[in-house]
Amino acid sequence: MTTSYEPIFNNHLLKPIHDGAIFNPAQHLFWPSFVLFLAVAVLIVLKATMPSRTLRVLNAAYSLQVARQLERENYGPFKQLSVLLNIVFVVVTAFLLYKLNRLFGGILDDQSYFFQFMFFVLLVLVVYTVKFFILNIIGFITQTQSTIYEYINNTLIINQSVGVVLLPVMIIAELAPINPVWLVFPSLLFIVLGYMFRLYRGFLFSGIEQGMGVFQLFVYLCTLEILPLLVLIKFLVVNF
Repeated sequence: MTTSYEPIFNNHLLKPIHDGAIFNPAQHLFWPSFVLFLAVAVLIVLKATMPSRTLRVLNAAYSLQVARQLERENYGPFKQLSVLLNIVFVVVTAFLLYKLNRLFGGILDDQSYFFQFMFFVLLVLVVYTVKFFILNIIGFITQTQSTIYEYINNTLIINQSVGVVLLPVMIIAELAPINPVWLVFPSLLFIVLGYMFRLYRGFLFSGIEQGMGVFQLFVYLCTLEILPLLVLIKFLVVNF
């Protein structure tokens, strides 16, 4: 025997607004979770295999003495630990730029979100590769290879620490039900502070210890730090 039931949505006080179903246009992106998970996996591997050395690299970001001790131990950009931490930094920085571009627009608005992220990954890699290449040329010409190497090494160490600190912030900005603006802007400020601290370290190496003049430091800042950044920003806004 078939039993009929009264529909539960009849005879209630809720009044329909639309006559039919409403399509939900929201996009469910899975690749951000995958990318952030890979960055977390890298840190987990480092925590399990090289916990003390990883912690020393993070300490070296604010301790010049520890940074120089790592340099004496031949810690450099091509060591396994450095390469893995650089990967985390590139992923986190590119993800932050992607979030900024997604929130406020600017470039590549007609491309997919994943394409935008990969573009920023390539951008970060190219910028730092070109910068370090030019620095090595300058060091060779001016016979200051040791100072340039120390500056590059400290730049990498500070960047790596910034990447580790900002990774959980990017995870919260992507997955937590809060306005990401409140996390993206402080993260950007943190990167700027790390950038200023790198310049301060460079001033210590070249200005105080190597005796370079203020004018030489000013020319360096304009030619390799400030001017290329402004040109790059203008190029991206105009062409993309």
